Amino acid sequence: MICRAVSRCALVPLNCTLIPNPPRRPHRGQKGQKATRRPHPPQPLYRGIAQAGALCFRGAAARNGSDAAPPPAASLNDLCATAAAGAPAPFPTAAAWAVAALLAVGLGVGALVLAVVRSPALLVVAVLLAASVAAFLLWNAAAAASGHALRRFVDGLQASSLRVAADGQLVKITGFVSCGDISLISSYEKVENCVYTSTILRKCARWGSMTLNPWNRCSKWKLAHAERFAADFYVADAKSGRRALVKAGHHSKVVPLIDENLLVTTSRGTELSSTLEHWLEERNLSSEEAQIIRLEEGYIREGMRLSVVGVLSKKNGDAVILPPLEPQSTGFVLLSCLLPSYFDGIVLRLAAVPNSGVS
Repeated sequence: MICRAVSRCALVPLNCTLIPNPPRRPHRGQKGQKATRRPHPPQPLYRGIAQAGALCFRGAAARNGSDAAPPPAASLNDLCATAAAGAPAPFPTAAAWAVAALLAVGLGVGALVLAVVRSPALLVVAVLLAASVAAFLLWNAAAAASGHALRRFVDGLQASSLRVAADGQLVKITGFVSCGDISLISSYEKVENCVYTSTILRKCARWGSMTLNPWNRCSKWKLAHAERFAADFYVADAKSGRRALVKAGHHSKVVPLIDENLLVTTSRGTELSSTLEHWLEERNLSSEEAQIIRLEEGYIREGMRLSVVGVLSKKNGDAVILPPLEPQSTGFVLLSCLLPSYFDGIVLRLAAVPNSGVS
């Protein structure tokens, strides 16, 4: 992932992505001696980003004939942890175990009554109740893990207007995106002018049996590598026409509801492309160990229509969307049997472009 910027990135330590420095020319020895190359350990990704940003700024300044120094750091936000961390469960684990214990006791009592009194009514009621509660808990756990509950909340939330919304209010602003001081380039496809990028590499963790899985497909994937970054950007409010700065950079909490597109899927014995091999080598990932992989990538590019949920700040007359100070609840959805889910950070979700009605 490359940074195109007019400001320097803050040197934030990253734990999930390492890119080696480009090899230097071998040192020329004395006459008759062979040139030797000194090995260089891989450096964190932020170093390359900062260097690229500084070079971009200097090039722009030279073209403009200006010797001004770069503006204050508008930093890059590393969101790699969100690639592996799932959404919190909508109910405590202790409560789930307590309910399971009560249902087990009910089933035991029903079985005892059936054995003594020869009446299956209590056992049937206990089985139906246990099945209903188990289905309810599993449905909510799956909805929380997949982000379905949060997506439903964002889609159902009414869009706000920057002209009417009050300072400190939780708002949903929908409009077109434009880059801030930093623009990103996606890691694999090299898509430019992005404000958010996500590249996920998964490896096959388990293969199914030949009887149940005759196509020899992977039955379980595990996360092997993740690159997920965000930067500050602007969103134009479709209702008021005003523009708001979204503080998605500088260690802000961000909840991206952006699906990654599947780019590469390999199987046993598949020869990797040169582009994929180069991408793996840049990140110190062995191509021999990654024969059974899938590569996914998603991004938010300038010009896309986006819905942003966050807290509005109107200090100094500028509209800024900030992360909430505390986790927010989506509320209980009775018709869908969804328990309240919680999100902590600015929510980003792509929105469909409305149909103009022109055929």
